[in-house]
Amino acid sequence: MPSDSRNKWNQRHAERALATPACEVLQQHAAMLPKQGCALDLACGLGRNAIFLAQQGLECDAIDVSDVALARLKHYADEQNLKISTLCADIEQDGLTSKQYDLIVVSYFLHRPLFAAIQRALKPGGLLFYQTFVQAQTEAPQAKPINTRFCLKHNELCLAFQDLEIHYYHETTFDPVNDTAPLAMLVARAGSH
Repeated sequence: MPSDSRNKWNQRHAERALATPACEVLQQHAAMLPKQGCALDLACGLGRNAIFLAQQGLECDAIDVSDVALARLKHYADEQNLKISTLCADIEQDGLTSKQYDLIVVSYFLHRPLFAAIQRALKPGGLLFYQTFVQAQTEAPQAKPINTRFCLKHNELCLAFQDLEIHYYHETTFDPVNDTAPLAMLVARAGSH
């Protein structure tokens, strides 16, 4: 029987557009991408990051709880001849496999108990691109409400991955012009030993 989480995300992903641009932190730092290797798009949704990475020549695993999203992504990847493998899993319950990756991208997903597993899933020298919501430093009544359970505290992402070599870290503020919530963005590399 599908979980409530799976049902919620299946409904959201049934009509959304595919192949939208990759997350900002990945686009901004695309020059750092390896020329080959295996990537993971964790909690991928419709796989916009997986599509981008596969277009850059990487083989990509895309994991999400929504079987609807993954079916749509797999169909698109097959049509476009992109090397994307999909896996339907509730990573909040099941965790990650022991497979290691040259690159991991996480966007708009936060489950703090996975931080250590994400770090272990990086190969030596592997890159982590992480972007998600951060709690606003000041109250912004115009901002769309976001459950604070899914929002990082100030500098939390940076501190959570402090054992990695951090290449980039930035927190944005609420943008009333575009009605965008504050974000934390991180690019970090695993040590080579």
